[in-house]
Amino acid sequence: MLSFEKGKYQVSIYLACLSVELYLKSAMHLVPHPHALERTHDIINIYKCLAKKFPPDEDLMPCVVRCRKYFNESRYPASDSLVYTRKFSKEFLDYTDKIKDYVEEKCFPKEDISEIFKKQE
Repeated sequence: MLSFEKGKYQVSIYLACLSVELYLKSAMHLVPHPHALERTHDIINIYKCLAKKFPPDEDLMPCVVRCRKYFNESRYPASDSLVYTRKFSKEFLDYTDKIKDYVEEKCFPKEDISEIFKKQE
């Protein structure tokens, strides 16, 4: 991630959280399911809704909770409570990668994403 490499750690965390939110929402929207998704940025609620359709990963919830906390902090930086170091940001990006891996492995196992888009047309 370019912002991470340039030392803009708060930006890299914010962008990583946005990508996680979009990954989770894409799985909800691309695969037909009976669970309606409300308009939200709360990735915990999105993940819980997704876990009703796809096999949940118990080890993933702490990653999702941590992502939501720092997503809000990076989106609305009202306090100096967080120090965005390279080590902290790298650890955080590893959490977001785990969530993206979940979506790719559990929600779209061995399926070409372009085939899913064709089904939607």
